[in-house]
Amino acid sequence: GCGKSTLLRCIAGLEKPESGHINLNMTQEGSTHNHVGMVFQRFNLFPHLTVLHNLTLAPIQVLKMSKSEAEEIALRQLDAVGLRQKADALPSQLSTGQQQRVAIARSLVMNPKILLLDEPLSALDPIATSEVMDVLRRLKKEITLVMVSHDMSAVEELADKVYFLSDGYVVESGTPEDIFHNPKEEATRQFIDHLKNMVYHISSPQFDRPELNARIEFYCNRFGLGGQAYRFIQLAIEELLNLIPLDNGVELTLSKNDNEVRMSIDAVVPDKGVDYLTDELAVDTLSFSLLSGLCDQMTETSDGGQHRIHLELDQERLLLK
Repeated sequence: GCGKSTLLRCIAGLEKPESGHINLNMTQEGSTHNHVGMVFQRFNLFPHLTVLHNLTLAPIQVLKMSKSEAEEIALRQLDAVGLRQKADALPSQLSTGQQQRVAIARSLVMNPKILLLDEPLSALDPIATSEVMDVLRRLKKEITLVMVSHDMSAVEELADKVYFLSDGYVVESGTPEDIFHNPKEEATRQFIDHLKNMVYHISSPQFDRPELNARIEFYCNRFGLGGQAYRFIQLAIEELLNLIPLDNGVELTLSKNDNEVRMSIDAVVPDKGVDYLTDELAVDTLSFSLLSGLCDQMTETSDGGQHRIHLELDQERLLLK
């Protein structure tokens, strides 16, 4: 809701800005649509047309190409995204990753100078994401890409310059190193922290455990950590929750170190004057013994009515080294 997709639509000529102007290589906005291609978040392929027909429709109708010339260009672009063999398939016969690659190829047949991509990875599973990322890595060497995305690992890998938008304004811009590791604006810092960390709020002992486990698994997948890491972290959190009260709310934060695969868990609960990891009753429990074996470090601090437990997970066991 901060205006990212609207900005792309303005650049593409699909929306008219209320003020200001758009320059493309010093060309005024009236002709930008001739140089700009756009790939939509939900692919927007014509479901009743074959892949090849999806690609040739615009060149024939808009650029007035002959059918044979349009098909030659279309097949060349399908080759480039690894889908020439799907030329006669319908979109419904393709996976989501294949549909997104077809959508990219459909834009490229118009020979744009700039390709706009609206959340090109958001609707994809991990395998499909890898397929599309492989195409984008090649494309960035050949054409200017303007991409809207919440996938920070993809942005950090692909981008030469990053713009952070909030409430319709550009809050900050810079290199990926500037934005992701040295942001200057507080709003940017908060956003990056939110994306880097998994935060989960527990309001009662009857909280949704399957949802928490799904969030942990999704977080691990974002960083390429497999099932062993997921189960390791899940067990650590489960044993921690056995040791602390859940009645008055718990804020859980799962974090990954920037420079290595080192995970930490923070739990914040109301301060009741109890150190849960040194309490005599807790120390004798199976949960405490298991948690101690899963962690390199366990600390507790109290400040301002809040009690914070910080756990550094055992990296050797986390990665099965």
